[in-house]
Amino acid sequence: MQSRILYIAPSGPLCFIDYLTVAEGRAVLDKLRNTMDISRLTQMVYEFRLVRMMKDRIVGIDRLFLPRFDRRLIEIFLDSCCPAHTI
Repeated sequence: MQSRILYIAPSGPLCFIDYLTVAEGRAVLDKLRNTMDISRLTQMVYEFRLVRMMKDRIVGIDRLFLPRFDRRLIEIFLDSCCPAHTI
């Protein structure tokens, strides 16, 4: 595992997903950012945080702040953990 995206709510971190590369984690964060509806931005209280796993520490790379819980973005995030298989 080289990178991790943390999902953080107002009450604190809720969950995270690990990715094999930093590029894979960044691609998921970019997909979330491109899906986000920017027209409704108000106070930012939710966050997706991309971090890189180093030898004995975690280094922040990028963040995406959200004004509210967004089910569509959470589904994209969780689907990145176990993508749907096509037949």
